[in-house]
Amino acid sequence: MQRLLLTASTMLAVLLYAIDTTVANVALPVLQGSLSATREQASWVLTSYLIASAVALPALAALEARLGLRRAFMLAIGGFGVASIGCGLAPNIETLVAARFVQGLCGAVLIPLGQTALQNVYPRELLARAFAILGVGVMVGPVAGPWVGGWLTENFGWRSVFFVNVPFLLIALGGMWATLRGEAAVSPRPFDRLGFVLLALCLVTLQLAVDRGEQLDWFDSAEIVIEVFVASVAGYMFIAHASTTHNALFSGQLLRNRNFMIGLLMAVCVGWPFMGAMVLLPQFLQEVQGYNVMGAGVLMAPRGLGLMVAMAVLGRYAGMLDPRRVLSVGALLSATGLLSFSSAPADAPAAWLTLWLVVQGVGLGLIFVPINTVSFVTLAPALRTEGAALMTLARNIGGSLGVALIVRGISQDVTANAQRLASIAQVSDLEPQSNAFVWLLGEIHREALVIAYSNQYVLLTIMPLLLLPLVWLTVLPPSASHASDRPAEQTRDLPPH
Repeated sequence: MQRLLLTASTMLAVLLYAIDTTVANVALPVLQGSLSATREQASWVLTSYLIASAVALPALAALEARLGLRRAFMLAIGGFGVASIGCGLAPNIETLVAARFVQGLCGAVLIPLGQTALQNVYPRELLARAFAILGVGVMVGPVAGPWVGGWLTENFGWRSVFFVNVPFLLIALGGMWATLRGEAAVSPRPFDRLGFVLLALCLVTLQLAVDRGEQLDWFDSAEIVIEVFVASVAGYMFIAHASTTHNALFSGQLLRNRNFMIGLLMAVCVGWPFMGAMVLLPQFLQEVQGYNVMGAGVLMAPRGLGLMVAMAVLGRYAGMLDPRRVLSVGALLSATGLLSFSSAPADAPAAWLTLWLVVQGVGLGLIFVPINTVSFVTLAPALRTEGAALMTLARNIGGSLGVALIVRGISQDVTANAQRLASIAQVSDLEPQSNAFVWLLGEIHREALVIAYSNQYVLLTIMPLLLLPLVWLTVLPPSASHASDRPAEQTRDLPPH
């Protein structure tokens, strides 16, 4: 019963954080007008959240070692709740941005702490089931976010987007208090302050460049050039420092663990198409097919449904399957679902979109659980929180880079495609004020968008396919393939490779 309550509490906390990564997006135009903010100021509501997440994750292992899993997790949930109230009560845009920064700091650590909490109560042969449960929140949250945000904003105002977190967080906090254990380490590893500052500087400036690049026209902007330069220098200094110090920010055992390092690379490859497709589809539905925010959110639901079904099946049967084979099937399904959208016409029917969205969702579900399984199956228990933080960070980096490159690619493609189509259609031969001219320009822009989205979906298809050779470079201990052959207590502390 305690395991069930802890699982439900963890799932709820993680789901709320995952929803909040995208829930505010649709409320931006409304809160911008309500707080008399400029578009630039309003965009910092999203940017501050992402920057805070990047800063918090590298320090998580040190925090958990000093506070213990129980206090660290409860502090993060409580802080997330208080920050949510601050967002909802914000009288101006500056207060809202500051509260979102705190929300990002506390929320970013919920996923890795949740992963550690579940690993501590589930035996090794049931880890796939635990990861499947957690994965529902991690993957479904961002999909549900725009729909939830649109519905709340339309019916109760933008402040309700933040207030709605509070009662659910209180429930999660009560469940954690009753069930979670995990004391502080007796002699925690020294915290690498210089390494943390260098890595945080690298991640923050990289996130700023990625997030603001499209708005500032990328390398035509001095700000973006400076941010990329600082990120590159800080990243190089961090690598040099980590390779020469005895107490590096991240344990050397992590970096020497083959499965885990391959898992980090695969996490980047998964974050890219996962977040990229979430950007592409709503824009396609709204700009090309004319759906409103609510309609687009509803049509995205089949992706989340397919993901939940796949994870539910894996949670029951994953212990009998080789995770590498499962991931390979998931990668092929995900690639097939993404590639199908590259041929989607402007008037693609909802039934056709639904079919391939379900395929995408099933593929993602079959990818997420095996990646975590193969990455952590050879990792010592003491390294779980640190490893989970790095996995979350890698997935976030992949998602941020993917979104930035997709937005830039669409912008460039639309302009080039529109010019090419206009020359083919001989628009200059028509009267500029005529109805035919206006109609033709509208159709040209629409088709240019369709081509641009098609090109981006082709590029996204490559990312899941990269997982196929990578996952077969991992090695599974006998207990991972034949969990029933050995008692759980004999398999929990396998040494890292």
